[in-house]
Amino acid sequence: MVWFTLVVDDDAAVRTAIAGLLNSLGWDVRLFASGSEVLRSNIISDAACLITDVRMPDVTGVELHDRIVRQGNAVPTIFITAFPTPDLRATLKKDGVVAIFEKPVDANELADCIDQILGKP
Repeated sequence: MVWFTLVVDDDAAVRTAIAGLLNSLGWDVRLFASGSEVLRSNIISDAACLITDVRMPDVTGVELHDRIVRQGNAVPTIFITAFPTPDLRATLKKDGVVAIFEKPVDANELADCIDQILGKP
C-alpha cells in the first residue's frame, strides 16, 4: 500500500507550494483542485493525511472532510483558510481534524504538524 497526502485547494499556487514542501520532506502527494475531484477518485482509503482549503467552490473543505468520514475513512485532516474566525474554528472541531492553519501557511509549522501526525516517511 502506498501512503500519500491529499492536498486539495482551488488555488494552484497554494497546491504547488504545499506539494513542494511535502515532497521535500519525503512524502508522496496527490493534488486536487476541488473536493468533488477527490470524492470521484478511488484513492481516499490510501491517504495518510488530507490538507484542504476551507472555502472552495462546489464542495467545501468542510463538506469534503465530512463526506470522507461518513464513508468510513478516518483521515487526519489539516484545514487551511484565509478567513479564520472563532466561529469557523469552533465549527472545525471535528473528529479527525488535527490542525487549522491561516493562509499564508507557515512552512515550518506545517512541516512540524505533518511530522507529529505522520512521523517521517
